[in-house]
Amino acid sequence: MKDYRKANLVGSDLRKMDFNNVDFRRANLSNANLSKINIKNCDFTCANLKGANLQGSDLKGVNFRGADMSYCNLKNVNLDGADLSGAKLYNAKLDGSSLNKTYIRGTDIRGVNFDDVDTKNAIIKLVYDGSYKRTRSL
Repeated sequence: MKDYRKANLVGSDLRKMDFNNVDFRRANLSNANLSKINIKNCDFTCANLKGANLQGSDLKGVNFRGADMSYCNLKNVNLDGADLSGAKLYNAKLDGSSLNKTYIRGTDIRGVNFDDVDTKNAIIKLVYDGSYKRTRSL
């Protein structure tokens, strides 16, 4: 696995790149352009993705546990099977995205509109939307 742990990639343009087997734990990717990327077997645990553009990316099965994804552009993103446990999705844009079988536990979803998002079979528990709830369906 390639090691980018704690890397400082603030504002980087990483468009249309393929990332396979990369460790981004605690990396700073805030305001980075990651649109239309293909990611497989990558770990973004506790990474800073605040304000990053991931529009149109394939993030199927990626680990985002504890990541700060506030204000991210996640439009038309495939997050099927991804782990968003404990992540911050505050005011993220998810229009047209797929969260089929995605783990959403203890995730901050304040300001997120799920009207045009596929949450079929998503695993949703202890979602934070201003006050913790035992279970919430989207």
